[in-house]
Amino acid sequence: MAKRIPMSQAHKDVHPAVLAVGQQMATFAIKDSISRLQATLQAFRKVIESYETPKGNSLSRHFVPHVLNSQIEYLTECRPMCFSMGNAIRLLKAKVNNFDIDSSEDEVKECLLEMIDLFINERIKLAEIVIARNAAKQINDGDIILTYGRHRLVEKTFLRARENGKSFEVSIIDDPYDRGGQELAKSLREAGIRVFYSPNLGGLRHNVERATNVLLGVEAVFANGNLHAAAGTADVAIAATNRGTKVVALCETINFDRDRVSVDSLTYNEIDPEQNSAESFRLLFDTTRGQYITGVITEFESGTGNSPAQSILALLRKQEDHTIN
Repeated sequence: MAKRIPMSQAHKDVHPAVLAVGQQMATFAIKDSISRLQATLQAFRKVIESYETPKGNSLSRHFVPHVLNSQIEYLTECRPMCFSMGNAIRLLKAKVNNFDIDSSEDEVKECLLEMIDLFINERIKLAEIVIARNAAKQINDGDIILTYGRHRLVEKTFLRARENGKSFEVSIIDDPYDRGGQELAKSLREAGIRVFYSPNLGGLRHNVERATNVLLGVEAVFANGNLHAAAGTADVAIAATNRGTKVVALCETINFDRDRVSVDSLTYNEIDPEQNSAESFRLLFDTTRGQYITGVITEFESGTGNSPAQSILALLRKQEDHTIN
């Protein structure tokens, strides 16, 4: 569960930029996985810039255990690490460890800074553009698209489709605890998109019956193809699939977990700090089984625009192994 760690209790080696990011994560000022990832990488960039290798050591052997790990531990204490952060940190550590012990500090730091910049541009910014473009191509005139809550990729997809001249309607079932769907509805209406809004899952049956397809944004994809997303997402996916409606998920590949699997919502989850008492608590996420998803759209190109999660994971392993070396 997220908790605000007093700065006086933080490890003495935690960088000020990391301290600030940790406090923002603990208070949910930085909330979704990609925003947390980008903030973390930008903070790590400042850590690398200010780092000086102690005499008698090399950066490739000293930086991770004596500097980077302290930053990671602090961020994890503020809020459990999201999947994208874990993947990025794994790649960053692997990159550092691959440098020769005799490599100069300036050379290694320059390479690491370039890696972070390229990572942000390709795996976050460009990925977002490509996913929205690919998903928008699957929206047709006259479609009635159902979504849950407010997800950045879904919103950008709808706006992109509208910019492309598509005429369609959107049904939003909101998360009653987050109310992000209200902001999504406002954004889409301002863009000239007709919107139907339901404040909670009580409107699920009616909205599923009229929907031509379902578009969902997810936080992560497990190695077994199951999805990790805002609590309530699984209800929408199951109801739509049982009715024979196509369900497509949107997710950046940096949010794919190459190793872990999940079959329930208890294995990897967080407790909502604002809905936690001695009598009850609320989980922030749920797990949607892959059988309830038609396909996943990522920044990877495919002939149909979406692919099964396992085939994307196979490509991802090859891509990331090449990036590290």
